[in-house]
Amino acid sequence: MAQHFLKSSALRDFSVGKVANMSEADCFKTFVEIRWNAFDCVICPECGTIDRHYFRRARKQWRCKHCDAYFSVTTGTPFEDHKLAFKQMLLGIALYLSSANGLSIHRLCRDMDVSLKTAQVFMGKLRESLYGNRNQEKLKGIIHMDGGHFGGRPRHGRVRKKSIGAIKAHVEEKLMAVKKGRRGRSLANQVRYKKRRIVINLRELYPQPEVGPKHKLGASKTIAVICMAENEANAISLAKTYIEPGALIMTDENPAYNPLSIWFDHKTVQHAIEFATIDGISDNHAESYFSRLRRYTLGVAHRIEPKYMADIANEMAWREDTRRKTMRERLDLLLGSVLRHGRSQWWRGYWQGTKRPGELLWITT
Repeated sequence: MAQHFLKSSALRDFSVGKVANMSEADCFKTFVEIRWNAFDCVICPECGTIDRHYFRRARKQWRCKHCDAYFSVTTGTPFEDHKLAFKQMLLGIALYLSSANGLSIHRLCRDMDVSLKTAQVFMGKLRESLYGNRNQEKLKGIIHMDGGHFGGRPRHGRVRKKSIGAIKAHVEEKLMAVKKGRRGRSLANQVRYKKRRIVINLRELYPQPEVGPKHKLGASKTIAVICMAENEANAISLAKTYIEPGALIMTDENPAYNPLSIWFDHKTVQHAIEFATIDGISDNHAESYFSRLRRYTLGVAHRIEPKYMADIANEMAWREDTRRKTMRERLDLLLGSVLRHGRSQWWRGYWQGTKRPGELLWITT
């Protein structure tokens, strides 16, 4: 029996241990190779000239032969004007890649030996780069689509309700709230629904010879967006934007997806009865994405604020899409996204007051 890929030595072609044994010069060379593919022939960010520019070894900088500008491997990237060593940054990226369900900022600051503020900005720049370079090409073939509720988890009170009478009172209060509608909700529920958002994800499956009960290869591409509601308007708008005509969309029995059959081949599974039909209709790959995002919410971060939910949802989509790649391939993808993203707009000067104004919500037009 073949060994699982996640247990094989092929996966471990880049690790935290290897970074620990690398020198500062080796880490710097890794940054250069990923950005320019060569150390001797680099691109000047100012004039765009490709040449063997003058290299200042002491400062790890180049001087352009044509425009006389000085630049480094991080010029024009989110890591511009960095104060961290290249080995520290590469170590932080290795830790980020080795975490299947996301990485805690508190653990990152401990392992990188930096302050919590530095770790938060560092991780924010990685997420911003992934979000800015996300693949938005239209999906085709078989698409699994579903929505999930995230955020707005209220803190429980000091007193535990152990008595039978208290449990009955709690159930009756819930029933009265349902009868009264939204106005009858408690203060805790009002806070809960105020910060709750809907994450709708669309997952394209690997090409299959036929639709069977199992898709062994799984999904190949994931798109995740944040909405205020899982309704018909958002479902139709997302499908028309991200799915090619003629694709097969599989969803659950939520009535918000019923109008999709007008433009697409749409099939549903009734979760109240089964997880998948006998002929293989399901949205299990969309649920698989939600399981990773919930593991991050419950076990790593313990909560997600609406303002940065889109960044985290896109990060989990990227982790799902790269789960079959080796660590070195993930490094090339992640660090490549960082080095071609441009200067950070959301995290450059974050602790000096330069912050993103609001949420990244899907707006139906």
